[in-house]
Amino acid sequence: MEDRWRDEQLGNWVSDFLIDDAGQNVSADLAPYAGEILKRFMQSACDHRGSSPDQIEEADARHGFLEGLAHVDLPTAVKDEIPALLRLFLEDLGQRGRLAQAQTVSAMIHALTPQYRDLNSGKTPTLQRAAAKIGRNDPCPCGSGKKYKKCCLNLLDE
Repeated sequence: MEDRWRDEQLGNWVSDFLIDDAGQNVSADLAPYAGEILKRFMQSACDHRGSSPDQIEEADARHGFLEGLAHVDLPTAVKDEIPALLRLFLEDLGQRGRLAQAQTVSAMIHALTPQYRDLNSGKTPTLQRAAAKIGRNDPCPCGSGKKYKKCCLNLLDE
C-alpha cells in the first residue's frame, strides 16, 4: 500500500513538473520519455534506502542516476539530455518545497554526468594502482628488512 502511495506521489510530482513552465524546457526529442525517466529515477532513488520521495539524499540520487538510468534502452540523443532533465526536475522540487536537499542533489547530478556518459558509452573506468609496484629487489613491505624476492614474493604462489 505504501509503494502505491509513493508511486502516486511521484506521478503527481512528475506531472506538475512537466505541465509547469520548467517542463516546457524539455526538448521535443526527450518529451515522450521524460515522465518515465523521472519516475524511474525517483523510484530507484527511493528504493536505495527505502526512503520516501521527500527524504532523498545524495547517495540515493547517485543510485537512481547511475544504477536506475545508466542502462536504459533509449536513443543516444535522449540519454545525453537526461542529466539536464534531472537537474531541472530537482530544482523544481526544491522551489516547490518538496525536497529539502534539492540543490545539493542537483549539483551532485552535475558532477556525476561524465561518469554517467561513460557508463552509457560502455567505457570502463581506468584503474590506477594505489601504491607503487614492488620490484623483486625492493625491500619487503612486511618490514623484515629482506628483499621482497627472498621474503614474501613466494607467499603469493601458495
